[in-house]
Amino acid sequence: MCGLAHYLEREGIPTVAIGLIARHASLIKPPRALTVPFELGRPFGAPEDAALQRRVIEYALGLLDRTGGPVLENFDHPRDAADNAGSGWSPPIPTAPDLSLQGDETAFTAALHDEIAALALPLGKWSAAGGRRLDRVSGLAPEGAADLMLRLARDPAMKSPREGYSATLAVKFAADDLKHAYYQAALSQPGTPSDVEVDDWFFGETLAGRLLFGLRAALLAAEDENVRGFASHAFVPSHQAHRALG
Repeated sequence: MCGLAHYLEREGIPTVAIGLIARHASLIKPPRALTVPFELGRPFGAPEDAALQRRVIEYALGLLDRTGGPVLENFDHPRDAADNAGSGWSPPIPTAPDLSLQGDETAFTAALHDEIAALALPLGKWSAAGGRRLDRVSGLAPEGAADLMLRLARDPAMKSPREGYSATLAVKFAADDLKHAYYQAALSQPGTPSDVEVDDWFFGETLAGRLLFGLRAALLAAEDENVRGFASHAFVPSHQAHRALG
């Protein structure tokens, strides 16, 4: 849409784009764009939060008054406890121990397998309640998906395990499946967590979330420029990328 905005403006139609990936908007330089810190597919924020959605829309429309483009502004929305108040939800498994892929990989892998095994009970509750399955696009169970991700982190130049797909794309399918398994386990719990709450739990308190950060870091150091470009946005959403600094 950022690219299309240039053509519309040439025809005299003023535009403002909503950008979910700030880097893309900064490179394309549309006449006016507002970047937002929300998940892909939710450019106006969380569902059913009409007040927040109205704020985003009004901010975006306000940029139409600006004529000295390109205009690129960020919508500042703090992701804090106010987003999670009153949900009554608690995580399905305990907070992960203080381990990382960049540290003791053997200890990290063993603890990760234990964490995935602990998902069995909440995943069983999710299935028994008629919850929709979102994983297995890769054809792998959660532990197999994690092991494939670990393999690529060790060797970014490894051969693809799936015919017709690059190694990075095959592992992306595995990463999505692993993430979806955790999210299904999260949704099996009592309460109504917000998308912010579940994302913050997964990326901030689980070893699977740390695996995604470790995999991203390993691929960003790869020799292949295409692998580095893919890794920059494929595994960690922009609204969680700040955790890598920690």
